[in-house]
Amino acid sequence: MNEKATGRKLILPAFTLPIDLRFSIDVARKNEHVETLRGLAIILVVLGHMIGQDSTGGMRVSDDSFLRYLYYSLEYMRLPLFTVISGWVYANKPAAMGDRTQFLSGKFRRLLIPMFVVGTLLFLFRMIIPGTNTTPSIYDLPRNLVLPYDVYWYLFSLFLIFIVITFVDAQPFFQRTSGWLNTMLVALLMLYVSENFLDPVPNLLSFKGAAYLFPYFLLGIGIYRFPQQLLHRRATMVALILLVTGIVIQQTIWFGDFPHQEKHGLLGMTVGFTASLLLFSLRLNSGFLIFIGSFAYTIFLFHVFFTGGSRIVLMRLGIENQVVILLSGVAMAIFFSIALDLFVRRFPLLRFCLLGVRKSPKKGAEKP
Repeated sequence: MNEKATGRKLILPAFTLPIDLRFSIDVARKNEHVETLRGLAIILVVLGHMIGQDSTGGMRVSDDSFLRYLYYSLEYMRLPLFTVISGWVYANKPAAMGDRTQFLSGKFRRLLIPMFVVGTLLFLFRMIIPGTNTTPSIYDLPRNLVLPYDVYWYLFSLFLIFIVITFVDAQPFFQRTSGWLNTMLVALLMLYVSENFLDPVPNLLSFKGAAYLFPYFLLGIGIYRFPQQLLHRRATMVALILLVTGIVIQQTIWFGDFPHQEKHGLLGMTVGFTASLLLFSLRLNSGFLIFIGSFAYTIFLFHVFFTGGSRIVLMRLGIENQVVILLSGVAMAIFFSIALDLFVRRFPLLRFCLLGVRKSPKKGAEKP
């Protein structure tokens, strides 16, 4: 592996990576600060799904427990950071006007094929395996084609965002700071409309999720294209003040037993925006997180199998300590997802169906 890319040595676990994965990690090291954030973001996502969004999911922790508090404290940051990174990566290699069809076909393959295949496998897994939190009915399986199942709504939403951005990015006004800012304001307006007026409308193709994520995706593009403005010291100081204020309000709501503020509300968006902006400005660098980040998409696709599976196994072994279950479950979900990635990539058909990677991949890393 070429160690000159970053001037430092990346220590990896003692197993041999396939050539295409070693190349992918070399590419990732060129953007080591972003890849560090990608690793952090996917760990936070796995942590959140391990705990569960309420007392009926994940570890089924009570609403007044420390783990529920931990989930709530990180709720406004997990997926927003993941999505800002996606926007930054897109801006790093945007869709050319003449390649729009090719670009979107690649995103369809990379996002929607795994969404349908892996989502169906999770659906069937929960039907068969005893001890899962939900047992779906086989009659509900066809609806997953238009109402994505479980965490995989994110992939459909991201695909819709890519469709929109290919048209927006082709417009000259979007290449200017003012055009980007106006697009952000329109995106926030659409989110407001979606959350306040479209509640009775079925969430077909996860368009409501796309409305929630699009402002964060635009933020990632802005950070890449306009760093002089968005990552300027004054801008980061304002972001820090807003973040601290938002966290104080968030904690006051929790300890003061006030009504929970939704993640798409003003408080949630403020914390999500400012936390992501500040994390980018810190330019963090961790070899461990870079390594985890290089497998982030596979971890996202498969961690739900292992968070649920590890919880069931640990509890049947008589382990009841919630912290032990949480940390063990997160570690196993990440480890087994990476192991599955290494295995699946050896077989072209599995690589295509489960990861959306070409049967004969071109040289280079594929990011969702």
